[in-house]
Amino acid sequence: MRQKLITLCPNSFEIAQKKPNFSAWVRKKLLEEGEKVTDDPIFHLYQCPLCKTKHEQEQRFATTCVFCKYPMKYLGVKE
Repeated sequence: MRQKLITLCPNSFEIAQKKPNFSAWVRKKLLEEGEKVTDDPIFHLYQCPLCKTKHEQEQRFATTCVFCKYPMKYLGVKE
């Protein structure tokens, strides 16, 4: 899991305190929102640190360079 810090106002903090698992609730709501926004696939960008080749793919998992077989660095989501 990756972490993201959020700031809550006093009212939203009180609501968050009542959630048994606030992090899981936030993840669920974000995924629901993402499903509503688009049906387009999300592409993830990678770059090989050795040969600088860039690659994009739909799945978010570690990949290796097709040319030098070195583990590629994750760059983020393609905009």
